Amino acid sequence: MMKVERFNYVRLYSRISWTVVTIIVLAIAALALFPFVWMILTSLKSAEEINMMPPVFFPKELLFSNYEAAWMKPESTFGRYFWNTIIVAVLGTALQLIICIPMAYSISHFSFKGRGLIFMLVVATMMIPYDITLVPNFVTLRHIPFAGGNDWMGTGGKGFYDSYMGIMVPFLADAFSIFLLRQAFLSVPKDYWEASQVDGMSSFRYLYSVLLPLSSSSLITAGLLSFIGKWNAVSWPLIITSTEAIRPLQVGLLYFVSENGSNYHQLMAAATFTVLPIVLLYFAAQKWFHSGIAASGIKG
Repeated sequence: MMKVERFNYVRLYSRISWTVVTIIVLAIAALALFPFVWMILTSLKSAEEINMMPPVFFPKELLFSNYEAAWMKPESTFGRYFWNTIIVAVLGTALQLIICIPMAYSISHFSFKGRGLIFMLVVATMMIPYDITLVPNFVTLRHIPFAGGNDWMGTGGKGFYDSYMGIMVPFLADAFSIFLLRQAFLSVPKDYWEASQVDGMSSFRYLYSVLLPLSSSSLITAGLLSFIGKWNAVSWPLIITSTEAIRPLQVGLLYFVSENGSNYHQLMAAATFTVLPIVLLYFAAQKWFHSGIAASGIKG
């Protein structure tokens, strides 16, 4: 009889614990989602409703015209900023993977003098604050030889200033992507590498035929993180560009903030345009993203 009572008590305690945990998780999820819900609701309000005190949560009338006004308001129209961001994010991510994959492959599968030092220096760059690199990167890209009308001394032209390459180049060799891919490559059993050497498979063929397919989750994760970083960049594109026709989305959002005040209804509509592709991309790739992050710590 005592055993039955003990068993019921344990089950009751377990149910209460799970209920409390569920409530806490739902509360945290609600807090995380609230800014996005508020952004969408604000994008459908009028300017008068936004400035009302106390604030109005639900708009009296859904003004979808705010989205049309936000799309057409900036100088080059928001569609141009959107296209610029797609170019920078897609092309920049592709170039970054082309550079980081061979780097991670060489560090993880080849023995050469200074390999450990090179990897240590790569990881050490992750400790450098981002803001410190802005001025050196600007000066370097402004004086790239034979670019943008520059001579061999890097003078006379504008280099990569105000160009797509100027936005992308400083972040093509990404330390975190190299680290993530190296960890993924090391997690692949060495038996595959040894078997490929016995079969006479070239190193390059082993990379794209065996290693990359087996590390697809980490590869997608590295690409997704790179894409999101380039999509959300603000400070660097603002510094390295001056022409509105080449600036990305995040810089375009600044046009909804003026000295006379912010047009919050149009700003939130434009922010919805900006956030939606990233949210959809995450939901489409979340399975590979989670497994790629988990796999990065399998073998060091």
